[in-house]
Amino acid sequence: MAEGLDPITLEVVRNRLQHLTREMAAAIVKTAVSPLISEARDFSCILYDAAGRIVATASTVPFHFGVCAGAVAAVLARFGRRIAPGDVFLANDPHDGGGLHLQDVVVMRPIFRGRMRIGWASASGHMVDMGGMVPGSFAPGARDCYQEGVRVPPVRILSAGEPVDDVWRLLLNNVRQPATVEMDLKSLVAGTHVAAEKVRELEREVGPGVLRAALHAIRRRSERVLRARIAELPRGEYCHRGWVEFDEEAFLVRCTLLVHGRELVFDYSGSASECPYFFNSKPEIVRSELVVRVHQILAADVPFTDGILRPVRVVAPEGSIVNARPPAPIAAAHMHVGLMAMELGETCLKKALACALRASGLAERITAPGGTTGMGLSSWHGGETFLVMDGNAVGAGGAWDRDGIDMTGSHYGGPGLVYPDVETVEQTYPVRYLYKRLRRDAGGAGRFRGGASVEAAFTVYGEATRLEGTTLGMRRAIPLAGLFGGYPGACTAFDLERDGATRSLGLNAGGIPLGPGDVFRFANASGSGLGDPLEREPERVLADVREGYVSAETARTVYGVVLGHGTVDPEETRAARDAIRSRRLARGRGPETRIQDPPRAATPVGRLSAVVEVVRGGGALVARCAACGAGLARAPESWKAGAAVAETTLGTPAYTAVTGATAPLRAAGAVVLREHFCPGCARLLETEVVVGGTPPEADVQPEFWVGP
Repeated sequence: MAEGLDPITLEVVRNRLQHLTREMAAAIVKTAVSPLISEARDFSCILYDAAGRIVATASTVPFHFGVCAGAVAAVLARFGRRIAPGDVFLANDPHDGGGLHLQDVVVMRPIFRGRMRIGWASASGHMVDMGGMVPGSFAPGARDCYQEGVRVPPVRILSAGEPVDDVWRLLLNNVRQPATVEMDLKSLVAGTHVAAEKVRELEREVGPGVLRAALHAIRRRSERVLRARIAELPRGEYCHRGWVEFDEEAFLVRCTLLVHGRELVFDYSGSASECPYFFNSKPEIVRSELVVRVHQILAADVPFTDGILRPVRVVAPEGSIVNARPPAPIAAAHMHVGLMAMELGETCLKKALACALRASGLAERITAPGGTTGMGLSSWHGGETFLVMDGNAVGAGGAWDRDGIDMTGSHYGGPGLVYPDVETVEQTYPVRYLYKRLRRDAGGAGRFRGGASVEAAFTVYGEATRLEGTTLGMRRAIPLAGLFGGYPGACTAFDLERDGATRSLGLNAGGIPLGPGDVFRFANASGSGLGDPLEREPERVLADVREGYVSAETARTVYGVVLGHGTVDPEETRAARDAIRSRRLARGRGPETRIQDPPRAATPVGRLSAVVEVVRGGGALVARCAACGAGLARAPESWKAGAAVAETTLGTPAYTAVTGATAPLRAAGAVVLREHFCPGCARLLETEVVVGGTPPEADVQPEFWVGP
């Protein structure tokens, strides 16, 4: 440890910095005027060292961290020695040194002692509008980035402490609600001012040398811990794939995680080419969102710093949907494709965790995919623009030892947005809620089910009120698959009722009129289940029915739990579950030839999933069902080659009968649920949701199984 920096001083400095970011946040909340920032808390605060490396954070949206660091790096690269005391910079263009999307404006302030730069502070917040073809600046109809809004590369907005009026006028002249945007931007400036004053105060207390040493130690400690945790993972390659929807089109996003040594490489080669729609993404955005999950899963016990970013690399071919080039539209870069890429990378990491032996404890950090990629957002304009934040209220996936959390996309936390009370929304905007409640049968079925999402409906009040809306949804026809035998959660749905008739709305539709008597309804997608639903404790299913999470029909047909007079009927439940297992084997295609079962007493030497273990048998490594011991495959063949497989088309009665969930029938081509069963005991080992015709793939290839 550096001279003069003892462990106690280091911890004091670290906690002071953490508290400073909270003081930044408090200043922003007190001075912002838009409910997006003051109520929903859609902003973040970050402190950096002199070189722009993160040392402390406070945020309700941790996905900002990586891109904000990138924005500071862009300022350093472009302005270099011309950066002076009193300067403040702004950027918003994801194509050119900005943040997650155009409305997430990044404000950056260098912190000086005299002429010596000692750090940086940044604040990023969601503005109600940044211009473009639609109010709110989320434009599904945009076909290039010039239609989406005002694009600002890194520029000075304060010079030597004075506003650069020309830049302010140029910016505010191109946005709707300029007074609101101006005050919210100034709230971010105020937050960075508070940070600068407090950092200088801290340096005076501990001394410049101690502060520099502490900032270095804080970063290095986080990096050391994360690299050590990565080294515990089984080396190899782990794959997962998903599809992003726009109307009837589906765009493949594919991720391969390479675990080698002490770093993680997430490779998105094989993803679709960039498209003419507003959700193209960028590798720095994918990394910024993905690294949050890596931190939460592997190293949540250390602070988020630059040291968390360094061991994580993203490979994204230029010109792909995850690395679009100007003038590709990019207003929702952080949502559809960005969140999908994050979800896929996170699932790859969980597959690697599942390959660790149970004794390591790593597998206990696994959860099924959550509903973060299933938002049902909408934006409305009627004089003022507002975003319905309830669209973020999706359910988390089932966890290793518990059900998914309701109304949040992940067990790990973040984005930690606050959903304003109905009364607050009704007081602020001309809408009246008819209901807002948890959605029944939303969470995917499993040994531990997914959490419930929200469904809600509202109308306008006032005979003269007219609103124009835009939907910003994900997962209309392609839900999240479960993990280790869990079933998918619900899909997202938007509806508009007018004159007694109801019609479905597209996931990404603009120009939706809402007038007196009209009702807008939305139901968010939700997280998937973890583990075979037939292994869920019957008493848990009974509680789910009593509390409204699961219908009695789903309890019987999916979980195999028969209820009578408010209690579980044990004998009927056993019979129902046996019948479901028999039906699985009857509708599944078994392997043409089965390998010999390995000795039941053989000790596991590894795993290929939480429900498939590896033993030695006959001089070779053999994959077997962890429940009954049935042999599935010999190394290096995929264990799926020895499983029974059944496919069901989503949107059909058969799909609802199997999963308890509903999904629309996709007109452009079938979406298929693919189930992999143990051929011996019919245990559900894995589920996939794929576009019809997509072949199975060997998605788990640890080196101990396939070789180096």
